[in-house]
Amino acid sequence: MAYTLVFYNTFKKSFSYFYPMNKIEHIGIAVKDLEKSNALFASLFGEAHYKIEEVASEGVKTSFFKSGPNKIELLEASNPNSPIAKFIEKKGEGIHHIAFAVDNIKEEIKRLQNEGFIVLNETPKKGADNKLVAFLHPKTTNGVLIELCQEIEE
Repeated sequence: MAYTLVFYNTFKKSFSYFYPMNKIEHIGIAVKDLEKSNALFASLFGEAHYKIEEVASEGVKTSFFKSGPNKIELLEASNPNSPIAKFIEKKGEGIHHIAFAVDNIKEEIKRLQNEGFIVLNETPKKGADNKLVAFLHPKTTNGVLIELCQEIEE
């Protein structure tokens, strides 16, 4: 039994899937006009968005859709200096990020930093849809902005 515990603790430190990203939580799509995009995605999915929310600290207005177990987050800049405004200016509308659900965002941040990933915000912040969030720099993830999401327990 003691041998198993020692092996487990050693193995746990060596491999990253002991703090897994549980699932894709949502895909974020940058849009210029949230109202028009809501109509487009409502036609695509056959039902309206289930939530609109503003995240003032990020200068963004969001809208969420569900398609089966999957979620899509539409993101419209609410000020011209926001990350979404800059993204659209540089790359145009389109996929902005892929978000993964995690159980313990602080531990996952530490693990990913130890793996060599650059975390854009080392302290998780309040995001949309009742989540704590942190982002990984696309330079360390093959050009894809990765968001970590943890449900805020109330």
